[in-house]
Amino acid sequence: MELELLRDTIEAAGVIGAGGAGFPTHRKLTRGIDTVLVNAAECEPLLYTDFTILREHLDRVCEGARELCDAMGAAEVLVAMKEHTALRLGVARGEELPCGARAALLPDVYPMGDEIIMIYQALGRVVPPGQLPSAVGVVVVNAETAYNVSNAVRGVPVTEKWLTIGGAVEHPVVVRVPVNCGVRAVLRAAGVTVPAGHVVVDGGPAMGNIVNPASAVVTKKTKALLILPEEIPAIANKAAPVERLLKRVPSACCQCMYCTELCPRHLLGYPLQPHKTLRAVGAGAPGNPEELLTASLCSGCGVCTLMACCQGIAPSAAMTAVKQSLGRRRIGYRADGPTKPDPERDFRMVPVSRFKSRIGVAKFDREAEWAGGLPVAQALWRLPLSQHVGKPSEPVVAVGDGVAAGQLIAKAREGISAALHAPVAGTISRVTDTEIEMTTGEVK
Repeated sequence: MELELLRDTIEAAGVIGAGGAGFPTHRKLTRGIDTVLVNAAECEPLLYTDFTILREHLDRVCEGARELCDAMGAAEVLVAMKEHTALRLGVARGEELPCGARAALLPDVYPMGDEIIMIYQALGRVVPPGQLPSAVGVVVVNAETAYNVSNAVRGVPVTEKWLTIGGAVEHPVVVRVPVNCGVRAVLRAAGVTVPAGHVVVDGGPAMGNIVNPASAVVTKKTKALLILPEEIPAIANKAAPVERLLKRVPSACCQCMYCTELCPRHLLGYPLQPHKTLRAVGAGAPGNPEELLTASLCSGCGVCTLMACCQGIAPSAAMTAVKQSLGRRRIGYRADGPTKPDPERDFRMVPVSRFKSRIGVAKFDREAEWAGGLPVAQALWRLPLSQHVGKPSEPVVAVGDGVAAGQLIAKAREGISAALHAPVAGTISRVTDTEIEMTTGEVK
């Protein structure tokens, strides 16, 4: 399919980055690309969503990636997966996969799903700080995103989401559910209850967010719903107020530099130095502007907080606060050329086994079983218009309209945006600037 036609097809289907970032996929298509890299690294512990998609539909994943590859005139499709995933799938390094794709095996370290790190690991290329993977001739898409591209070419929009239900549950499973169904309805359908002293995390244990199951919905970006105890390190750091964490910096930070020395992107030569950002934040003064500007390069992986800091300061909280401030002002660090990886990098990477133990989730890591489509019964559906990077979707329906499953209900706006489709048949009951509500008359 020609580039412009495929771009329009993907946009019409509402395909976005399904791995958690949510960037509209049609905006990634460009000329000058030589490699399409499928991210099936399953970055965080406890997640088996991409693994299951590869096991059940490897042909469709490769087919979607090949569509992107051919449209952009690229030469190669690589499906990048960790060694433990390849072992479970029986895939060897460099093995030819469907549609002429090849397997690229990654070490079992965290956070190998970071696209900047994965590109270096798989291709030996360093994306210049502040630039996109396209700067080194690469486009990265999640495994589920590639699967959705394959669907889009078939005329099927994004109305379903694959996700792992795991953590402190009796039987971890991977299921497929309608997009924007309620988290509480999903857990109920799966027979999962949230025990006292536990929380629900949308995403992985390190980078996911604690959500209220009574009000939260499954978005196009949701990769997992994890039930985890409040007291484990991964959750305790999420629950602590950011203001309290930042107030501890001036008195507790000893400038040991461990946060910087273990930072995965710093080890690629990126000018990220969390200990200096902490020093500037703790002093309450601007400090060297570049020390704050480099926070825009932070991936938010949390290694500095969960593995490096010995003082309980949570450097990642400071980095996130500065990064958000920079984002609101639309400024950030940008380099013209690639950096040189630290010669000590291979010896400082964090093994997944060690990471799981350190953050308190090792005992919950059991391979999730594929349970197929999960029937979710609910009467009221809330569809957020901003579940992707960029401008909110623009509603094309009105109150009282009857809609069919898969029908377009909000189109992509000009610029960076994405379309939204009805996950089930129903009647539009409310339209606002932030969401569309529809009713189905099903049991509440």
